[in-house]
Amino acid sequence: MNAKAIGIIIAFTALTTALNFVRIPAPYNPVLSYQLSDIVLIVAFLLFGLKVGITIAGLHMILKMTIFVDLSGPVGPPYYLIAFLSMFFGVYLFEKLVKLNKSDKGLSKNVALSTSLGAFTRTLIMLPLDYIVYGFLVSVVSGLSIAESYELVIIAMPSMIFYNITVPIIMIPTSYFIAKKLSRYTSSMFKSPFIS
Repeated sequence: MNAKAIGIIIAFTALTTALNFVRIPAPYNPVLSYQLSDIVLIVAFLLFGLKVGITIAGLHMILKMTIFVDLSGPVGPPYYLIAFLSMFFGVYLFEKLVKLNKSDKGLSKNVALSTSLGAFTRTLIMLPLDYIVYGFLVSVVSGLSIAESYELVIIAMPSMIFYNITVPIIMIPTSYFIAKKLSRYTSSMFKSPFIS
């Protein structure tokens, strides 16, 4: 990797880490929040490809574990990474397998389909994980029994499903817009960017 590539990785990692301070609470569930760092991570994947995107996401997770300690402890950052990757998996599948048209006219259809696939994969993958992880965390934090904790999680599941659908609906189109604008300033210093 050349110095320019390392500089980009450091800059995007720093930006995602700084944006962890910007969280928009979900009005329907006080535990959940929308994180603007998702946008930066998706833009990095779209502009620089899978290898660089995963490097940035991994470094972001490590920094998040050391800088942003919260109630979820060491479970939170890897869980966030899995949630992000489950959303990006839909975008990746679309970009590699389904993409219809690279022209500006086809861009809105591509973004809509990519967003739909991202929402589908995130919701499908995160549904069982949300149930298991939140049930465990509620039990640890509250002192309730495992059975009582999972009952509370089942009550909260509709809001979690809604959250997992709305995160891609907000983050993916915004990321495509930003990546498209930035793509004219980034040369192909990385192989296989999704946006060209």
